[in-house]
Amino acid sequence: MTHDDDTTGRRLIAWGDELVKLHDGFRRDLVELRRTSSWSPSIREHCLTFCEALHAHHSGEDGVLFPHLDGLHPELAAVLTRLRSEHQVVGRILAQIRTLLDAGGGVELATELDRLGAELEAHLDYEEEQLVPLLNEMIDVPENL
Repeated sequence: MTHDDDTTGRRLIAWGDELVKLHDGFRRDLVELRRTSSWSPSIREHCLTFCEALHAHHSGEDGVLFPHLDGLHPELAAVLTRLRSEHQVVGRILAQIRTLLDAGGGVELATELDRLGAELEAHLDYEEEQLVPLLNEMIDVPENL
């Protein structure tokens, strides 16, 4: 995300709404992965691409967005701690999925994708509930996001 404004300084982008759109893309991709989790070379590539994109998103939040929010909203400390912890849980599941993909998939892959679905859905819902209203009020977001 980059800073977008017109000459009057009005916000042109609702950052929280943009976050929801991004999350919705992750939700759709995960539904598709779970639907087609039987082993194939294309599922391996799709799964690895998804895992990398989700990891990059969470890394950006942990490294840029959350520190920015820490400074603006100290009252979010417990919320951001929980979100960071959930990122670690999701990261461990993603690592397990990568390991299973390297081993050829199998029934365990479908199980891990289901586990990822449950963890990720709860995480995204909580993050949106807690952060979207604040993000939609922001005029400025970190440049590196």
